[in-house]
Amino acid sequence: MSSNNPILSLNASERLLLRLIRQHSPSRAILSQLSELTPGAITQYCRKLLFLGLIKENEKAVKKRGQTSYHLTLNPTACCSIGVTFLSEAFHLSLVDFCGNKLASECHTYQTKTDLDRLFSQIKNAIKRLLEKKFLQEARILGVGFSVSGYLLSDSSRSSPWFPLLQNQPHLADKLTQYLGYPCRIENNINTIAIGEYYSGAWRENDDLIVISLDFGIGAGVISQGKFIQGGFGNAGEVGMLFSYEQPRPSWNDLVKSLGKENITEAGILARFDEQDPTLYHWLDRAKPQVLSLVISAIAWLDPKVIVITGMLPRPLIDHIATYIRHSSYFSQTERPLAQLDTTQIGIENIALGAAILPIYFLLNE
Repeated sequence: MSSNNPILSLNASERLLLRLIRQHSPSRAILSQLSELTPGAITQYCRKLLFLGLIKENEKAVKKRGQTSYHLTLNPTACCSIGVTFLSEAFHLSLVDFCGNKLASECHTYQTKTDLDRLFSQIKNAIKRLLEKKFLQEARILGVGFSVSGYLLSDSSRSSPWFPLLQNQPHLADKLTQYLGYPCRIENNINTIAIGEYYSGAWRENDDLIVISLDFGIGAGVISQGKFIQGGFGNAGEVGMLFSYEQPRPSWNDLVKSLGKENITEAGILARFDEQDPTLYHWLDRAKPQVLSLVISAIAWLDPKVIVITGMLPRPLIDHIATYIRHSSYFSQTERPLAQLDTTQIGIENIALGAAILPIYFLLNE
């Protein structure tokens, strides 16, 4: 299992090279410049990474002075990584290759919501069946990433408001590692969303990114200098603390509460948006300056190059909020360089895919 996987024993220089290759797809000469390692060291390290199947050397279409030019890329078939996220009634399982590309994704209703050992067994069997279904049972598995909602407590357990069975479970990652036989990592939902966005390919040349997510709650994931910020207690980005639960806040739950329909669908919200429903637009008029305050705070504290606003809110609502921010005086009346503002909408599958990328991220960054 994990102890027999040579990929997990790479040294710091080899991991650095993998990180630079993922981001830049450089030639060996450029890789030497980026890493500040000698050409000789690059040759030795690349030989090992090629032998392990972690990278490929591809011929570039452009040739200089009659000589073939090659560039290095990660090898997507080098290994697989698995991600799991938990909902109130089911868990979502995803599988990605070494480049973070989706290979499979599926949802499993809980067989139990009260027995942790039975839950572990169900996850283990689901992973086994998925690998068999994709003919990957002999593939190298880098690890399993878990996305668990809530903040980190002092005993390393998580608050897990969506799935109480995972509450008050200190050292949960170690327990999962022992049970599943693969290295396991746990992060909260917003951090896995941020990691997934960072590895999406949209920001390949960017190492400073903040993702603000408007979901059931409100959170932020911070990537700074290519590494996500966890904070002194593992709870960096808990920006929902800025908005009291007793007061209006820019979240999905608050929107549903304001509309007075607990089971309203996304289509129902979009219909109200198109009809310019007064209740919905009143909520937006209140939420827009709240999200603007989060964006301004993020810029003031961390000076990111990109801020992505995402969440389970319908995409037109997120875009509406972003348009308000772009036209605010803060953005339109300043000469200083400001973060590029982008939007996207995420679903549960995106969180599971982000969780699957966690083992890849930690391999490249530890």
